[in-house]
Amino acid sequence: MNLEALHFLRPFWLLALGAVALVWWWVRQRDVQFVQLGSIVAAHLRDALTVNRSTKLRMQPIDGVALALITSVIAAAGPTWSQQASPWFAETAPLVIAIEVSDSMRSNDLQPNRLERARFEVLDLLEQRTGARTALIAYAGSAHVVMPLAKDLAAIKPFLESLDPAIMPISGTDASRVLPLALELLGENPTTGTLLFVNDGFDAAEVSAFAEFAQRPDTPALVALVVGTKEGGVAFLPDGSPIVSESGARLDTRVDPAVLRRISREADMPIIWAASGDGDLRQLLGAIESNLQQADDPDARWRDQGRLALWPSAFLLLLWFRRGWTMRW
Repeated sequence: MNLEALHFLRPFWLLALGAVALVWWWVRQRDVQFVQLGSIVAAHLRDALTVNRSTKLRMQPIDGVALALITSVIAAAGPTWSQQASPWFAETAPLVIAIEVSDSMRSNDLQPNRLERARFEVLDLLEQRTGARTALIAYAGSAHVVMPLAKDLAAIKPFLESLDPAIMPISGTDASRVLPLALELLGENPTTGTLLFVNDGFDAAEVSAFAEFAQRPDTPALVALVVGTKEGGVAFLPDGSPIVSESGARLDTRVDPAVLRRISREADMPIIWAASGDGDLRQLLGAIESNLQQADDPDARWRDQGRLALWPSAFLLLLWFRRGWTMRW
């Protein structure tokens, strides 16, 4: 809840709070006078005729009625603190997907391997974004546009399936090279878009570049879907032999959570770990939707949250079913 954005869609209803306060005060004063008049009545008759005499006016039916009316008035006034993007804006808000195509993405810690798992995740995401513009970037030691922004998501599938570390001109991993390409793809209004990285983590040397990028006022929101595990696995070539590093040892494919936490904090980038089921996809869609809500949509409508105030009002009205709490005017 953004308290800074809290306001009311129908503020004129708040004038009714004065009437509620006046009625509450009048009924309260009447009850106090009734108890004072009881001093001229015999004590045993006064006790027998007084309702809720044990409360000593600490809590009366009018108090519950007043609270219920106050919450009802607030609900009618239409409190709101968040916007809902228009359907047109939601469909046109672009998404740039940057998928890592490096040797470490051949690791088998996620079956069948990280790269295949990344393809499945991207395809599931595309199915949820029918009608929205999406672009695809592949990167390793260099970054390249595979598909510009387009609504024909079916055209992305064959390009996505053809991605392989063997076709990348420069080996290694440098996610920062994606940033200028993403800005070119998003055009004149990049702040309405989201740049999604689908990879197995970032290098510590890249954190500063991402932090500087995120601080610029003309950049898209950043999200990362990490396809890998902290323990890592073994990266195999298509012929079944393990990939070795320059030192001759097997390629280290462990994902460093410390680097992910740091880049998430300094670049304001939500980090989502790929997992079985659709929980990761829901988180991913939620992050993209959150970025969309923060973008400047001229046709966005404020969400009416008044229904939330009706629940306490309904609960207070249930007190009327208690014996001795029925309001008599």
